[in-house]
Amino acid sequence: MFFMEHVYKWFEYIVLTYFFAYNSINLLCLVIARIDIKRKITGMGFADLDIAMNSPFTPPLSIIIPAYNEESSIEESVRSLLNLQFPRFEIIVVNDGSSDKTLEKLRHVFNMKPADINYMERITTATVRGFYQSKDRLPDHVIRFVVVDKENGGRADACNVGINASHCPYFFSTDADSIIDEKALIQTFRSVLDHKDVVAIGGQIAILNGSDIKDGKVVKPRLPKNSVARFQIVEYIRSFTMGRSAFSRMGSVIIISGAFGIFQKELVQKVGGYLTKYLTSKLAHEYTRPAAHTIGEDMELTIRLQRYIHEKKLKKTVAYVPQALCWTEVPESLKNLSKQRNRWQRGLMETLQFHRKMIFNKNYGRIGLFGLPYFFLFEFLGAYVEFLGYVSLPILFYLDVLNYSYAIWLFIFSVVYGILLSVSSIVMSAWAQKTAETDMSGKTLIYFDDLKEIFILILYGILENFGYRQLTVWWRIRGTIDFFRGKQGWDKFERTSFGKEVNNVEKKKYATS
Repeated sequence: MFFMEHVYKWFEYIVLTYFFAYNSINLLCLVIARIDIKRKITGMGFADLDIAMNSPFTPPLSIIIPAYNEESSIEESVRSLLNLQFPRFEIIVVNDGSSDKTLEKLRHVFNMKPADINYMERITTATVRGFYQSKDRLPDHVIRFVVVDKENGGRADACNVGINASHCPYFFSTDADSIIDEKALIQTFRSVLDHKDVVAIGGQIAILNGSDIKDGKVVKPRLPKNSVARFQIVEYIRSFTMGRSAFSRMGSVIIISGAFGIFQKELVQKVGGYLTKYLTSKLAHEYTRPAAHTIGEDMELTIRLQRYIHEKKLKKTVAYVPQALCWTEVPESLKNLSKQRNRWQRGLMETLQFHRKMIFNKNYGRIGLFGLPYFFLFEFLGAYVEFLGYVSLPILFYLDVLNYSYAIWLFIFSVVYGILLSVSSIVMSAWAQKTAETDMSGKTLIYFDDLKEIFILILYGILENFGYRQLTVWWRIRGTIDFFRGKQGWDKFERTSFGKEVNNVEKKKYATS
């Protein structure tokens, strides 16, 4: 009995310490992010985007779009890209062995003809079958529009083909079912121009479910009616506004979303490109293993870049800007959301396994001492601690050994503290900041301007701690179990919102094979 009492006390200590440490670190991130975001929003009034647009020193950009079975939306996706504000860019659509008529639609709509292009396979990929180039008159700022047809190899492999086919020193990777804000590219690239040491940079991901879409543009952001999507908006605001802004400020960015990322092409080629089973890169094999691949290719590439930068002692950095927007759709059912979170967790586990050498290693600077340990302790191990903390209450009560002070502190550290962080993140994102003396209304990071919608999000920020958060913990545990069982694949979910706006056809999410 004496031994069991000590076990209970140590268990309570570990659980309470976890929740207090996790939320306290997030609170610190919130404070750091608030300072950084205030500075960046204020700086929007002095960004001089027109100068960057008209400057001959702004390098051209390659826009790479992997496409798999995107027949219903590929036309709208490309047309929306043609309207992006950037001095000069090329569009490279990579048809990754689609089984529908994605390629035929591209050829018909944009008058694509077979062509010979300068294709240098610096990154090994699945077999490329052919190249097509648009013969239509393109806008002056579009250098060229190319479609590459290849055998199916997955999204990461399609990105590598796009890199090989690109002619510009920087590339922008996105998804065929994402919508990029017109000014997002130039807003993001402005940071690259200001800071020559930036070799990769990501932007904010916004949720388009429920919004009004026309001609490939989000003309009116709206709060979705679906509760599952609303909970995810709270998560995205907290993750991108608080988490990634703070991690960027601390030089610890370990993930650039696959839907919105700008990279220096030369450095990505040096580290071997996106991780796939086709890679023959010696460095990629040294960092991971031969014939390795991952479903978390965006996170793995970001960390591999960080690892290379620190090992070679390069004066380079990876950054994040909160004001640039990329719109994407999220699952609206718990079944589909569980598949997505399961995949995210397995991708995290693969990446941590590949780069475990960096965790708690001072040779990798802040990312080794803070960024990766944070994800290891709180996203991987923390899921089990949090789960045990929740299930311990009814078990200890049933055994008549429940320490009620433990239950009270657990509620305060997990629920009350969690609500404080969620609500604070929403308020911080919705708080207007002047960008100039004449800017009376100010600018915000949040894309809703109706106070009713803001209050609804605050309500969901409170409610997520009673059921939804516990579900996400369980999905992360299932993902970890599936990782150790060797599960592969994306478990794709069907998209609906964007597809409804485009020809009223449901569109499937592009997935790896």
